[in-house]
Amino acid sequence: STRAGKQLVWIACSFGAGFVLLMLEDRFYEMFSYIIYGTLLILLIVTFFVATDIKGSRSWLQFGIVSLQPAEFAKFATALALAKYMSTYSFDIGKLKSVMTVLMLIIAPMILIVMQKETGSALVYFAFFLVLYREGMPGSILFTGVCAVCYFVIGTRFNQVYMSDGLTSIGEFAIFSIILFSVSAMTWVYLKKHILFYSIIGISFTVLLLSYLVSSNFIPFDIVWVQWGLCGLIVGYLLFLSIKERILAYIPIALFAMGSVGFLYSSDYVFNNVL
Repeated sequence: STRAGKQLVWIACSFGAGFVLLMLEDRFYEMFSYIIYGTLLILLIVTFFVATDIKGSRSWLQFGIVSLQPAEFAKFATALALAKYMSTYSFDIGKLKSVMTVLMLIIAPMILIVMQKETGSALVYFAFFLVLYREGMPGSILFTGVCAVCYFVIGTRFNQVYMSDGLTSIGEFAIFSIILFSVSAMTWVYLKKHILFYSIIGISFTVLLLSYLVSSNFIPFDIVWVQWGLCGLIVGYLLFLSIKERILAYIPIALFAMGSVGFLYSSDYVFNNVL
């Protein structure tokens, strides 16, 4: 009846369940993977409506003295569904249909878990993109996903921390700096434009350093606005080069910059007003 005794019982049950799962035939998982996945999705939906509010989270189901969190089982179900779909002959990571189906399998439980205000569990699902990268997904997509996680974590953690001028958010400044460096690095990696890489890095560093000195010693202002201007100029210049040189590879880099800025402020809104 003690807490330690209950934990010991759960440990024993876990070993028993693990043994049973290991003894099951592979065909069992292959046959019931989609059924398990669908069942867990339904359970996540039910949880959102019937679960009690525990410290702002509605993710636990109560069965007498037993409490279960469907979000944890949904990870296992998602892995099963992905494995089932990726093992079919029609699956090809290079086809749009396959990519959209895989994204749907991953994002659907993520959305339901975020609705339960269990963001930490939802972020774990980004690990599935490592599997897709191993399967042949372009590294640029994986890099974009990593950047999105960094934006979210840095933005939410340091959004209310300010520089010495008292106006510039360290979180926004750090994210814009990552965006500027990433865009310049993409011009080196994907376009082999070494001069353009050094130009973006040099100009951005010089302008931001001067802005910091002016803001700290003379006229305080939000340096993020300067970074906004730099991003706008770089995006405009990349689009200009795309038209001038007739090279479409500039456009995805410009879209990455615009998407990063949009994600920064949309994630901040979601965190403060939705989560």
